[in-house]
Amino acid sequence: MTHQISDQLLRMSDLAKTPFIPEKTVINKSGKKITIAAKQAQRGIVGFSSKHIYHLINCGLFPKPLKIGRASLWKASEINDWLNKQGNNNEI
Repeated sequence: MTHQISDQLLRMSDLAKTPFIPEKTVINKSGKKITIAAKQAQRGIVGFSSKHIYHLINCGLFPKPLKIGRASLWKASEINDWLNKQGNNNEI
């Protein structure tokens, strides 16, 4: 019996860098103060913003995502192949 390991799927949040978002306090409709915690900046696998990743997709320079419902997902193997090619190519 042969076992196959399915390819891991990645979300944009795995790929793109996200900026630091400071803590914020808001007042809801009932007048209660709610504090939204700060979000730390993260680099992401490719280190580009999501906007730049979609630009590269539109230019044919980055793998297209799989669409499952409203979600855009990338195969980890395709991203690894793309990253390996970037080591030999400085166009981006």
